Amino acid sequence: MLDEERLQRNKKWLEDERARLKSELDCMSPAMDEQERPGYGTHLADSASQVFEQTKNLAVCQHLRRTLEEVNRALEKMDKGIYRVCDRCHGPVDPARLKALPYATLCKACQERLEVVTRPRRKR
Repeated sequence: MLDEERLQRNKKWLEDERARLKSELDCMSPAMDEQERPGYGTHLADSASQVFEQTKNLAVCQHLRRTLEEVNRALEKMDKGIYRVCDRCHGPVDPARLKALPYATLCKACQERLEVVTRPRRKR
């Protein structure tokens, strides 16, 4: 069971993580806006490098936003008193899982089912 001390440590970690994620997103947003439009450089290789960097930065921003949403959801669940409850099956989320990943909102079984469903299929 997740004791009160662990719950408070998780809450502190989630709040710190939320601040860190917001800070990173704030730093990345102006950089994304200032990047040159690809295709207007003097060399094709320069344009390809710019496209690669923009694509990479966009993926990083999307990951940060998704993680921020998960952190906010976990904090919301704490406020409602349902932090340890799986969003899908409404069963308990293992305390060891919450210790390792404080923003986990699914139990291990539901997370595994989700990953199987969303995993890209390999071509044969």
